Amino acid sequence: MKFSYLENCYKQWNDILVIGKTIERNNKKYHIVGMTLADEAKLYVIEPYNGAENYSDKIKGVRNQRKLLKENRENDVKEDTYLHCSDFCLGNQWLRVQQGSSGSLRYSKENYEEIQLFLDMLRAGWIIPEWLKDEEWDTLQLVTLVFADVKKLPEYSPEMPIIIKHRPDSIRHILEKTITLNVGKSRSFSFVDTYGDKVQCFINNVTLIDVWKDTEEQLKQRLSDTKYTEQFSEEQLQEIKEHCYKALGQSCSRGTCYIGIEYECSKDINLQFYSKEFLKSVPVTHKGSSAFLMMNLKPDKKMGTHNLPLRGSVIQTAVSPDTVKIPAELFLYFEKVDAWEESV
Repeated sequence: MKFSYLENCYKQWNDILVIGKTIERNNKKYHIVGMTLADEAKLYVIEPYNGAENYSDKIKGVRNQRKLLKENRENDVKEDTYLHCSDFCLGNQWLRVQQGSSGSLRYSKENYEEIQLFLDMLRAGWIIPEWLKDEEWDTLQLVTLVFADVKKLPEYSPEMPIIIKHRPDSIRHILEKTITLNVGKSRSFSFVDTYGDKVQCFINNVTLIDVWKDTEEQLKQRLSDTKYTEQFSEEQLQEIKEHCYKALGQSCSRGTCYIGIEYECSKDINLQFYSKEFLKSVPVTHKGSSAFLMMNLKPDKKMGTHNLPLRGSVIQTAVSPDTVKIPAELFLYFEKVDAWEESV
């Protein structure tokens, strides 16, 4: 280790606020340590570490897209974490969360920045609760929330209420249901969700999307907007245009199409389809240009023919414009989680 490392991890706070409040919920304990103010205002929460097993350790052989999608298990299970909070109210002052991060305390014995944080909190009056004193750091994680536009830490005393707004991410559920899509045709199917409920789905239409035509029209509109173009020189605008086409060409060559799906579901969920071809493929690293961004299909109507919300999905596998049948999978679905408010 070099002494320069100490310079990087040493913090001098403009202000520090001890909160020291334990929350008990769903047979778990969480502890709001406090806040610091330097370049940014941050709040720190110690909570149970999920300790999910590393799925990638179980994967043998070449990692194709199917295996990689299964490795990404971040939202497979709903976690009772404060990482997804959107707002905190201390006393009568609301604080908007700008971003957050979390990490196991397992390796914090070597993380002098976190050690210093805890020591500074102790010097400022933090009292470690009895239940936390003998907890192994391997079983805990530290959530750090950054607040927007805070120049001064709020006034706080232990009798003041704390209100927390939670906005959890959608939960991802792997399904891997084989389904054949036919261009211009409708069909229905059902599946049993993670709660044992039967979900009825209706595909109203399957279309081929001329991505190049749509992209060229979008670029034309963007480049005719003076509020946008005045920020760049002619050379820069040409580079943006060429970069966009190059990125698109890496995944969808000119003359090919993507697959658009309009569907309805008896439950308030979002479906994610992939082609069999994509799931079998091995990721290709592109050089000199970023990969094209995920597309969304927004139906023109709000409700479908079965009086259910009409939704759209795009399979970003390039197919020829005369394609009629697409072997595919309903690979996963996203369960929406309602926002909720907690008073402490």
